[in-house]
Amino acid sequence: MLTLVTIIHSFIFLFGIYFLFIAAAGIFNRCRYREHAPRLHFAIIVPAHNEEKVIGKVVDNLKELDYPGHLYDIYVVADHCSDNTAQVARARGAVVWERSGGERGKGRSLGEIMAGLGFTAPYPTVAKTTEAHLVSAKPYDAAVIIDADNLVAANFLRVMNNRLLGGEKLVQCYIDAKNPDDNWVTSVSSINFWLNNRFILQARYNLGLSTLTAGTGVCISREVLEKTGWSTKTITEDLEFAVQALLQGYRATFARETRVYDEKPLEFTAACWQRLRWARGQLNVARLYALRLLFRGLTEGDPARLEGGLRMLQLPVIGAGTVLTLLAPLLPELFRDTSPYYRLGQQFPQLTFFFAAVPFLLPLLALFLDRLPLKPFRYFFFYPFFYLSWIALIIYAIFTFRQQIWVPNQRRSLDHRLIFRQQFFTKP
Repeated sequence: MLTLVTIIHSFIFLFGIYFLFIAAAGIFNRCRYREHAPRLHFAIIVPAHNEEKVIGKVVDNLKELDYPGHLYDIYVVADHCSDNTAQVARARGAVVWERSGGERGKGRSLGEIMAGLGFTAPYPTVAKTTEAHLVSAKPYDAAVIIDADNLVAANFLRVMNNRLLGGEKLVQCYIDAKNPDDNWVTSVSSINFWLNNRFILQARYNLGLSTLTAGTGVCISREVLEKTGWSTKTITEDLEFAVQALLQGYRATFARETRVYDEKPLEFTAACWQRLRWARGQLNVARLYALRLLFRGLTEGDPARLEGGLRMLQLPVIGAGTVLTLLAPLLPELFRDTSPYYRLGQQFPQLTFFFAAVPFLLPLLALFLDRLPLKPFRYFFFYPFFYLSWIALIIYAIFTFRQQIWVPNQRRSLDHRLIFRQQFFTKP
């Protein structure tokens, strides 16, 4: 007779098979696009809170993109800054929108400037700004979001121009690392992002599903913004917006032919705070949208929405699976006859060993498929610890998901560093 434990175990087992199937699709490279002459107008938006150490570098970098300068503008949203972020950005030639008063946060900043640029309807109760008169509602074709600590490949806007003119509406680029070699934390964090690019973003793009977005390096067409608006509530505004767009029928795609370089935190505690924020944010997005995505996917026969809803259940399933695994030795009689893991382990021990090893084999496969730099992998023996700490953070987030606290990372000016893929920074 089916028991609740049997049902839960079976669901977790099938969920694991589903994610293994998704990851397998990432082995291949689907990259279909046609070259177009530069034509579209872009607004590049850089949200910033006390980023004076890095804001000048990203503005300079964006001014050197291999795209006609009259076809894009750079906007920096200086959100409740107590340093010289606004002054540095303005001196480098960016249009600065300073926010003071009202709620602070990346989602709120993006909502206000999207409205100010004419992408969305007027934003309710706009906070006090300066230089708002410089923000003209030009007929931009798309908005690009770049984090303040990033550097951007020179071909970025050309790629987005190609993708949008090819019919794509919401495009996420490859997320790379500025500092993969600093220490074991930055190395393992970089490996984790490379894994995400290959077996989450590329895999879903190959299958025609929605890749969702990563908060930076994303390009959003005017059409999506006008229909979806910008009304995010969670601390993972990138994921929430992508889910809102998916509900409207817009799938996010993946452009691996260009990239942004993100600065990884140096300290393990900072990396934990960052991942805890992501976990809490994803849980809140799941609470708000998972059932709606599943319902729309089932009733409208849309595999992208259905898969998006299933993906939102990822963290609760990981948490439940971990708890049941820990309880199994303590309550053997309860789990022995009901767990599909137990039966598989008895009949096919090699298969269960393979399932347990998959999370640690995939990074090595990504190393081979993407020809990643070898140096960061010298710290790969730390990866199991990093992976297990992520599971612990997920479980903690499940019990504290309402605490939507944002903790900023310490930034550095990496003047002396040339990234291992230098060609992406320079014009051909």
